[in-house]
Amino acid sequence: MSTTIGNKTESEIKSTDPMINDLLKRQAKNENGVVTINDDTDEKPPPFKMPRAPPHVYSCFVVNRTNESIECDVHYDGRPEEDTFNEDVHVIIPANDEKFFPRKFFQPDLPESYCRWVKIITHIRVKKQNGKILEVDYPFDNVHQPIRNWEFHVRDQGDILSKPPTRPANIIKYENLDEYER
Repeated sequence: MSTTIGNKTESEIKSTDPMINDLLKRQAKNENGVVTINDDTDEKPPPFKMPRAPPHVYSCFVVNRTNESIECDVHYDGRPEEDTFNEDVHVIIPANDEKFFPRKFFQPDLPESYCRWVKIITHIRVKKQNGKILEVDYPFDNVHQPIRNWEFHVRDQGDILSKPPTRPANIIKYENLDEYER
């Protein structure tokens, strides 16, 4: 069955829209008021795959496993490709101690928008007493989905070790938070 428009057949009709061109290559039949399109090709569209969740770290512990204090810088990214909401936190972590870096929120479009965004930890830099600098960048090793309370262990030998949380969440850190912050 060939479709004709005026005195042109479907093979002669061209459109600037690729979707319409794809439809024109198919054959349309009208049965009981329903239009069905039959493909002459055996090509099937690829199956739908759900996109992977981003490997974002929202909060973390930096654990100092050395016998001397370290300087630690944690970089939070706000909105992508915009530096307005980025934030750097600098702390000194004593020997064999740890520091918790909580989630950080921002509201980019005040007062028009009521939504709040969560900043993403994208860079950790540690300076040891001997002057050696260790750094890890996003995406972090072993992070496969958005997560809170990730752990980064600073050791005497080697780099910073990226590890999943090893303890239940500390309830005290979550006191006085509203329902959206939990």
